[in-house]
Amino acid sequence: MNLVELLYPKTAEICRAPDTEDKYPFFISLYGRTFENTPCYQIRMKSGVSCLQYVISGSGVIISDKAVYKVESGDTFMLLEGKNQIYYSNPDNKFARLWINFNGELSKTLLDIYGISDITVFKNTDCSAILSKLLDTCKKYSDPKEYKKETAKVFFELVQFLSEFKDRSLMIDSKEDEIRKYIDLHIMENIKLDDLAEKFHFSKEHIVRSFKKSYGITPHRYVIESKIRIAMIMLINTNNSIEEISTSLGFSDPHHFSASFNSLVKMRPSAYRKEHKKEM
Repeated sequence: MNLVELLYPKTAEICRAPDTEDKYPFFISLYGRTFENTPCYQIRMKSGVSCLQYVISGSGVIISDKAVYKVESGDTFMLLEGKNQIYYSNPDNKFARLWINFNGELSKTLLDIYGISDITVFKNTDCSAILSKLLDTCKKYSDPKEYKKETAKVFFELVQFLSEFKDRSLMIDSKEDEIRKYIDLHIMENIKLDDLAEKFHFSKEHIVRSFKKSYGITPHRYVIESKIRIAMIMLINTNNSIEEISTSLGFSDPHHFSASFNSLVKMRPSAYRKEHKKEM
């Protein structure tokens, strides 16, 4: 179950592949559609899955390892397994998306052959027709063998289509992106606005104004939300105490951490851990 499904179960159509242990050579494990105005924030460190998504509406930010991109309506983006993947929608202009999660040597080979394995964002590249065809194909087959064979055929069409637009790939490296990248690299520290102003030689007011214009959120709010999303992962995947997690993320004290967590997730850290650890 992914983060959107956990927190906002009525805002996304999430479909699962037929059960099978044989996923070679290509397999779409999850697929679906995230509807308009759905909050989105995904963190996958050294991701075990690749994803390809088309932005129907809204806008947001993509991070693949240390590269930062902006995406908006009409863009397609692809994040490959093995990379650190972070993507989120702008709070004031949330994503609606079509998407697939996939794995397999066939997909890696096709992406390499067509020269698009290193591309993250295809600007102004509307793959919605082929991606919708692929989603319909996923829904059509319940037999795993037929599911793999037929979805692989349409995925091949999708790769061919995207290869025609590989010159539209674009990485953004504005000053706002540099600030955001710096925050991401130091997210476990106690990052202050004064520190950002001193490092990037801007006034605090300018940093807040320009950052919010680019990302739809203030630097302070971005820091807090990023820390909380990491805390969600730590609560499920570690046995660290609430106090240890709070300290490691640079919160002033566990009470501040708990209040910030509750404000975003709508439950206390202890309750979140208890509820979601039992699902694993």
